[in-house]
Amino acid sequence: MLLIFGKDIDRENAIIFDYDERYQIIDYVIPVGEDRRGMTLYSVPEDDFIRTMRAVYGKDEILQNVTATLNGHETLLYIHYENEEHVKQELRKFAIRNADAMIEQIQQFTDVAARLFIDYFCDGEYMDYHAMIGTAEQMEAIRQKYPDEDCSDNSGNYPSEFIEGDNEMLKTLVRCAQGYPSENFQYVVDIMSKHIEEYALPTLRKTEDFKYICNEYD
Repeated sequence: MLLIFGKDIDRENAIIFDYDERYQIIDYVIPVGEDRRGMTLYSVPEDDFIRTMRAVYGKDEILQNVTATLNGHETLLYIHYENEEHVKQELRKFAIRNADAMIEQIQQFTDVAARLFIDYFCDGEYMDYHAMIGTAEQMEAIRQKYPDEDCSDNSGNYPSEFIEGDNEMLKTLVRCAQGYPSENFQYVVDIMSKHIEEYALPTLRKTEDFKYICNEYD
């Protein structure tokens, strides 16, 4: 077990990291306003976690953030927000950066696109946001397979790979913020989806009946 303190934080309000060596799982609890929220990370090498974990304190000696380099990727474990305005600022900054990373992947697509799907999900703890491109050839195959119904607007019928950003950071940023995680998640989703629509769609070669479809799945 590892505890992270700010100078004015007592043990009860510390961030507590509990590492399961057998399953390489880290469970930890973070302060969110007057509440506490549990977080979980999977497939975490213990040496990476202990060796690279970094806690940053502000001038007032309040803990600002905790990061670690896990599997070669800098991972945000905790962030302290000053107020609601700071929350919106950080969420928006991340949303634009994450959408740009996904747009860069979308722009590498060279076939004719029939559908660009955005699928997302949030249950308060698990969060997912990804894109998927359906080709004209795939859509035609779907329509031939299901001639009596139009299933071409269902992303699950396309065999394409997911285009993803940083869902782990998305989860951390949202769950460290006060308020309902689902509302903060939706705030990020709306920004990313609009940004992708504005900057990714013009770069695609599209069919005449192309659609951009954003759906929350369950």
